[in-house]
Amino acid sequence: QEQAIVDDDPLDTFNVHSLTNLSIMANTTCDCPAPSCNTTTPELPEAVIKVFTVDFKAPDITELMGPRFEEYKNGQVKIDVSVVSGFDTLFSEIENDARLGLGLFDVFITPPTIMGSVAPYNGFTDLTTYIQENYLEEWLDIFPGYREIIASYNGKILMTPFDGDLLHLFYNKEILDYYNFDSPRTWQEYNDIAEQVHGKIFPPTNKTLMGSCIGRLPQCAGPYWAMQVLSSMTQTKGSSEGSLFDTKDMSPLTNDALVETLKIFEKQFKYGHPTELEGCIEINMPAMKDEECVLTLNWGNAFLSNLIPGKLGIDKAPGSQKVLDRETGKLVTCTKELCPNAVYYDDIGFVNYAPYAAFGGWSGAVNGNISDEKKRLAMEFLTFSASKEQSSKLVIPQVGSREADAGYDPYRL
Repeated sequence: QEQAIVDDDPLDTFNVHSLTNLSIMANTTCDCPAPSCNTTTPELPEAVIKVFTVDFKAPDITELMGPRFEEYKNGQVKIDVSVVSGFDTLFSEIENDARLGLGLFDVFITPPTIMGSVAPYNGFTDLTTYIQENYLEEWLDIFPGYREIIASYNGKILMTPFDGDLLHLFYNKEILDYYNFDSPRTWQEYNDIAEQVHGKIFPPTNKTLMGSCIGRLPQCAGPYWAMQVLSSMTQTKGSSEGSLFDTKDMSPLTNDALVETLKIFEKQFKYGHPTELEGCIEINMPAMKDEECVLTLNWGNAFLSNLIPGKLGIDKAPGSQKVLDRETGKLVTCTKELCPNAVYYDDIGFVNYAPYAAFGGWSGAVNGNISDEKKRLAMEFLTFSASKEQSSKLVIPQVGSREADAGYDPYRL
């Protein structure tokens, strides 16, 4: 086990504490046995878990997850967090550690999208046996999509989910009710509502309305919004068949579906926030909170910091009445046979939905290049932090609490 070091130089640490103890012993009289008198040096942790993550995620570990595990271990373990700035750097460092077998860190807290680049080098420890023997009941409580697809690679469990990022539709219920609209079920209905309300002055607030608010700054969340629309046309039978590429031969699922996605975007932009091209996800919710925006997309936890009491509506992201025929590349009407998971409505027929876990949520992995003893301790940290008891504090926090600021979405049943 690693020993915690108080200062940068262990020799300096020894000298300072030794001199201090000698000074105390020289100037005090003690009638008790020597061991009970030696109370000047605090008990140090027996082990240190080195966690590696991106800078803006570090506070969740240093303020929430880390201290809770340290308390659970009665102060015998210390969580030490190292950070880098930006996902590109985070991913490259994790991949380099795996390629070179460095074992510089014990735990990685990262989006799970890096897993495919690390797994071929055995950079992440196989957690399967540990979970089966110590965590099975908790593991089976996680949504199948997260535990079987996002957290696993080639039949091995390589990560533990902390967060389930699923995009949702947000809308101002008061405005929709005023203009006699229901929550949009399709992208066509989304755009129709945006067109009808955009630019109008809403009498109850006297504010000018924006039909849609979706940040589209390049290199930000734009691909997520695109995939949410595209997948509602390309994926009809679950994630196993792919939504951007056909898993049979990796051919791109674009053709008419991508053209239709661009048409939908064009109309959303026409009736959207005036600075959509200049902002990221900060465009999506503030205008909604200010009661100027009518429709938007965002992760489910966004409502925690953007409440409009009695007015904020949340629904599943819209779907499509047309789906891609993979043989012809053309869009065809959704039917029960083509879209077995579709929802049928009496007035518009079948609508295909493809819930999209954009970003994949935050997950934890154990470095595959550390000692078995360290691996087991790291596994314990991850499964403790992802347990039902701990996750509920983050996923269902009190409004206004530190946990509410962390932004975690449900991933358990």
